[in-house]
Amino acid sequence: MTKTVEKTVVRSIHKKREQITALRAELEDLNDYLDLVEARVRDEGKPRLTHEEVKKRYGVK
Repeated sequence: MTKTVEKTVVRSIHKKREQITALRAELEDLNDYLDLVEARVRDEGKPRLTHEEVKKRYGVK
């Protein structure tokens, strides 16, 4: 393999790895959002606590 082709391949591999990393981060964010939406649907109609009520309940200042 010539040096030019080798550099092109290495650059391409590096770019693909960066894309995979970005996609993994986006997928993780989407999974977190899905968990949040599922929890909201599951808990719909149940009473909610304010931030202050939670702090009081667990003794956090």
